[in-house]
Amino acid sequence: MTKPLETHVESSPPLIIDSRVTVEVFRGHRGYYLSEPDERQVVHNLIINTGRTYLARRIAGGDTQTAPGSAMFYMAVGTGTVAAALTDGSTPGLYGEIKRKALSTNSATNNLYTAVSTFGGAADSIQSIAITEAGIVNHASSGQGTMMQRVTFASVTMADSALFK
Repeated sequence: MTKPLETHVESSPPLIIDSRVTVEVFRGHRGYYLSEPDERQVVHNLIINTGRTYLARRIAGGDTQTAPGSAMFYMAVGTGTVAAALTDGSTPGLYGEIKRKALSTNSATNNLYTAVSTFGGAADSIQSIAITEAGIVNHASSGQGTMMQRVTFASVTMADSALFK
């Protein structure tokens, strides 16, 4: 009797995904913006279960993978204050989602993924709202698609001329 062929892959060191989000707010100064943000926060981010499934499926099937295989092209912001948890994403969208926009930067260089979207206070009708959460999703409409990650942070309130990045 022959023994079946087995393949075992061991990763050394183990694969660890360290995820951080930089939140920057640029406040208008008499018609112009400074080159450096007026406010900056760097917070740890959580790749939630739906995001982990998304990554595994993308690795296994590439760009042709069926849902949730479509690319992450959108960032959502909201007012939710519940700490990020692995089980977020069971209902697509943020807890208090108020706006979703296409990413202006969506790139991978070596092992670094960068996603950037800029929200304007009055331009996106989010002025005077305390923004406390953000996430990356693969659908343009609120409550749709797969959420890859979610992060909460200290409240940022947008003025008419403020830019949130």
